[in-house]
Amino acid sequence: MTNPVFLVGAFGVALVLTLMGFMAPAAVLGDIIGAWSLSNAQAGWLGGALFVGYIATVPILTAYTDRIDPKWIYLTCAAIGAVGNFGFGLVADGLWSGVIFRVLTGIGLAGTFMPGLKALSDQLPPGKVQQRGSTYYSSFFALGSGGSILIAGVTAQYLDWHWAFVFAGIGGLCALLTVAIILPSKEPDPAAKDAGAALDFRPVLRDRAVMSYIVSSLGTAWEVFSARVWLVTFFLHLQARMAIGETGWSPSVWATLVALIGVPAAMVVGELCVRYDRRKIVMAIALISTAFAAGIGLTTDGAYELTLVFCMIFGMSSYGRSATINAGTIAAADPARRGSALAVLAFIGFSGGILGPLAFGVALDYTGGSGDPLAWKIAMGVMALGGVITFLSLLAAPRSKINGG
Repeated sequence: MTNPVFLVGAFGVALVLTLMGFMAPAAVLGDIIGAWSLSNAQAGWLGGALFVGYIATVPILTAYTDRIDPKWIYLTCAAIGAVGNFGFGLVADGLWSGVIFRVLTGIGLAGTFMPGLKALSDQLPPGKVQQRGSTYYSSFFALGSGGSILIAGVTAQYLDWHWAFVFAGIGGLCALLTVAIILPSKEPDPAAKDAGAALDFRPVLRDRAVMSYIVSSLGTAWEVFSARVWLVTFFLHLQARMAIGETGWSPSVWATLVALIGVPAAMVVGELCVRYDRRKIVMAIALISTAFAAGIGLTTDGAYELTLVFCMIFGMSSYGRSATINAGTIAAADPARRGSALAVLAFIGFSGGILGPLAFGVALDYTGGSGDPLAWKIAMGVMALGGVITFLSLLAAPRSKINGG
């Protein structure tokens, strides 16, 4: 039951199941706005509620995985996340009840994604097996977040939008049962209790090697979530100029493919980083990501097919480096403070996921709006800053420790 391949596969499936409700509102937002008579601003509150719950609790929940068996944190929060999804689909009837249940869903994600990574890494042998397992597990995030849009959209099309969240709740319960069965309990490392207060993050913040990965994660999330939020609208802008029948798949399908192509890319990048110099590989991929993010904007007036190719390469280089950054953080961190390191990673990294789309939207608004090709060029340039942040962070890192154990 503790075979590494089995554990990583089971945890990856559980991660996808817990993410079924993650981006579901994006797929059915029009239906929710109509059903609850929401303004665009109120819809924005609803869309951001999950991130409020996540950001507010992830440092505490992940840090305490050094002191408490992470299995119980995971199971408790998986249940909370399931309640959030079931409540949104079956109980919520307006803005604030919807916000409350989405906050609960965010708390559920905060207690399963990074604590799940900590629980998995604790069960894997240190070294290459642990690094591979951490990379493969993290790569499933792109699959789960992208799949949540498709599943919710198809469910709403054939049933009703409420069922998208009911199925997400069922997925959360399946993840809970999976982890409850396959994850052995583990007593916390006694050294962790002697390492200072659980929420004292100063040793992590002083560790330059760990912080280089954490700041590079901010840059990666800046790009990844900018694409997640804005690519559908970008493809709509491109397809609006084309004749009917020439556009191919819908914008949501293309945006999902950009995310999903990052899953195999992340596994390949992770394997390269296990075999060779992680720092150099991630820096090179960050530069590729920067170039193609900017290139997407520059091809806005060109051939649609070329823009799609650039988007796919950007998806591979942005989503593809996220998982190996998580693995690098684990490898570089003091084992007694691994939970604290992942807590800081989750908080600062996810902050990039909030700031990136916001900066993208501001750039779009202030340079001509979503109908102006020049505005999209500038906004894509803003998105490309994420790769620059990753590159500079790793460039300044101490080389003696940056490639991890």
